[in-house]
Amino acid sequence: MHRTLNVFGDARLVVALASLGLAACGDSGTATDSAANSTTTAPVTATDGTAGTTTTDVPTGTGSTATEGSGSMSETVSPTEPPTGTGTTETGTTDTSGPVSATDITTTGTTGPSCQGAECCEMGQIFCGEVCCSVGEVCNFTKCELPGADCKEKADCAETEYCDYALGEPDVKPPDPMCMGGVAEPTGKCLTKPPLCGPNDPPQDPNDPECLQSCEYTTGGEFNPTLKFAWGGVVDPPYSSDIMMTPIVVQLDDDDCDGKISERDIPEIVFSTFTSGAYGTNGSLHAISIEDGVVVDKWNVLAGTVNPTKQLAGGDFDGQPGTEVVACGKNGEVFAVKGEDGSLLWTANQTCFMPAIADLEGDGNAEVIVEGAILDGATGAVKATFDPPLNTSFVVSDLDDDGVLDIITSSRGYHSDGSVFVDTMLAAQSQFYATQDWKSPWPAIADFDLDGVPEVVVIDNINHALSIWRHDPNAPNGFVVVRGPVDINGTLDPASCAPGSWGRTHGGGPPTVADFDGDGVPDVGTAGGIGYAVFSGAALVDPGVAGPDTFLWVKKTVDCSSASTGSSVFDFDGDGKAEVVYSDQNRLRIYEGPTGDVLLERCNTTATLIEYPVIADVDNDGQADIVVVSNAYGKADPAITCVEDGVNGQSGVRVFGTAGGKWVRTRRVWNQHSYHITNINEDGSLPVGEEPNWTAAGLNNFRQNKQPDSERGAPDAIVAIAPLCEDDDYSLVATVRNVGEAALPAGVVVGFYTGEPNTGMKIGELTTTKALYPLESEALALPFNDAPADVKNGVVDIYAIVDDTMVPHPEWQECRVDNNTGTSTGKCLIAG
Repeated sequence: MHRTLNVFGDARLVVALASLGLAACGDSGTATDSAANSTTTAPVTATDGTAGTTTTDVPTGTGSTATEGSGSMSETVSPTEPPTGTGTTETGTTDTSGPVSATDITTTGTTGPSCQGAECCEMGQIFCGEVCCSVGEVCNFTKCELPGADCKEKADCAETEYCDYALGEPDVKPPDPMCMGGVAEPTGKCLTKPPLCGPNDPPQDPNDPECLQSCEYTTGGEFNPTLKFAWGGVVDPPYSSDIMMTPIVVQLDDDDCDGKISERDIPEIVFSTFTSGAYGTNGSLHAISIEDGVVVDKWNVLAGTVNPTKQLAGGDFDGQPGTEVVACGKNGEVFAVKGEDGSLLWTANQTCFMPAIADLEGDGNAEVIVEGAILDGATGAVKATFDPPLNTSFVVSDLDDDGVLDIITSSRGYHSDGSVFVDTMLAAQSQFYATQDWKSPWPAIADFDLDGVPEVVVIDNINHALSIWRHDPNAPNGFVVVRGPVDINGTLDPASCAPGSWGRTHGGGPPTVADFDGDGVPDVGTAGGIGYAVFSGAALVDPGVAGPDTFLWVKKTVDCSSASTGSSVFDFDGDGKAEVVYSDQNRLRIYEGPTGDVLLERCNTTATLIEYPVIADVDNDGQADIVVVSNAYGKADPAITCVEDGVNGQSGVRVFGTAGGKWVRTRRVWNQHSYHITNINEDGSLPVGEEPNWTAAGLNNFRQNKQPDSERGAPDAIVAIAPLCEDDDYSLVATVRNVGEAALPAGVVVGFYTGEPNTGMKIGELTTTKALYPLESEALALPFNDAPADVKNGVVDIYAIVDDTMVPHPEWQECRVDNNTGTSTGKCLIAG
């Protein structure tokens, strides 16, 4: 793809003198031309030892820039007034009308210091404007700056800074070609944001701008994902790949052969299956992984022992290197297995339905929490029991702000010793004590009024209602009801479910909490028997808003079976508004957060319990994936029928995603049904002293995975080209300049052409050798002594294209791609 650009000022050139036969300041001799001049279409690169290389004048490190993926660019313009001696063509291509002279070139020798004309900096320093930067500093917007703290995302830096990934650690490849590794999470250092111009206030001097025009990039949020991977698919008896529980994603083994399990490895997807429709008795526990684009079975254990309707939890809870998995047995017991091979670690005879793991006391010793007891993570021994008994649905967080994690049900708060410190009695006694697992009320926790104190949102399945309460030790009975029951069905008609079905008279599954409408306040989503509803968090905590007016939207769905399915949320396009991912009895859907509009719909049959799709980067390619399970044993029921590609029913695990950076990156973990981000590190280890999710920057959510707060500030590469005429040597010099908000990484390809690129001849290509910070430039010189006469006399123009490659680079994107071509006459006006 060839693109055009607006004009920019003539930057000082940094040219490798070895390619020109000139000596740099600090060099002790004269460099020689090391390769023949090129007039063919074969590329000449800056790393293959041929002529035409440049050198780096600042040790900036390697890594990715601030954005990832491909998608939409902001409406951004570069400085529009051409410098003296240049003009703009009708297509916007940069037109530099004259040659350059070696006497005006700023140079950096391969072993010498940075020089500007006859002035040279000390060894290791670089020129920045009119001064020399100290060793270790970078030239950021024409000012010397020492990079700040390490960062992985914008939230790690001050408000006036951005996370510059070009200063991060290099992506080290696995030592053994047989090892499997993935995309490393970008790391960088904090740098001061360049000053931005107002939308109607361009820089006064384009050659020496006092500000930059806005340059941001977002992914574009493409919602036509494809099926990337699948496991199972047995849609006929005995339906041996059927799944009806929520899978987890967690690191279980060392894939990149570095001797440790880390986020750099490829995560595993863990789940339990059942056969012949016997979903309560004959489960098997599986772990699979995506290696080199292929689904690989890691292990299959506890055959006929696991209860496939119960949930899983995974993480490092035994105090030894590696991660483990907790599963519930068909007789209610607890099994812990080692992640590396699935071998049994311990067994505990305690009631188990939806296990969770956490370091409750923050002492470095993890606990496994199940409905029957709090267990020691290393041994399975009972550390505490609950008095009164625990409800079947709970979450773990610090509700009373004492620094120790609590166990929170829909109605109660328990300390880590199993004792109750608040009991709201909001749920009916019969519901609280004697309800089937999937009919229990469901809690989630978040700070809805943004006062630093969390609220508990409750979905009451028996009464298809939502309510909210807050722990307040100063209030009577220690709590305050923030929102009384609201019917989650809204205006939908329950008659869409058959008489006698659970969804006809009941409904409400595990709630999700996220900012669906982008107003900065968390909202609530839940699935019932007849619809999916999203409530405005701001309205829910506003006593002046009536219950029916708290809806953002409600959409009709079909879950008459359990009416208890869950959902997950994720901001796929990074626009600050979360999308809903939900699967009812028939279809997987993605809903737009603010409106509920359906962005994706695919067949996905299930008889339903409390399962839901999860969001994680399961193939370690740096982009989010959707992992969804299905089962086909009930496909004879017309209510569970869905034909896709001529096949009725789906079964097993499927992974949906996009390519080319259309979705933002996310974590490589979703470790339990009550997933919240601050509970688990990406490598599977547990935080010591877990931070409340509602206080962590950019979070305040539940069952939502994290889109790292990536920089939207992006680079904007432009290029000018001119002939360099010295004695008998003739070269083409392309000067790449970054007029964007973020660094442009090293290794950007620049193509050189005679004649318009679409119809002319490509004579070679070079690559930039350093990261270019805002307003920094680098020049690349391509020797062209054999240039045709019609080029040297100006009959045929010369062109340069920056980022002249069809190879995608999802780790960085420009805010503009229509300004990447420069042109000039090739005529020499300087005697030589």
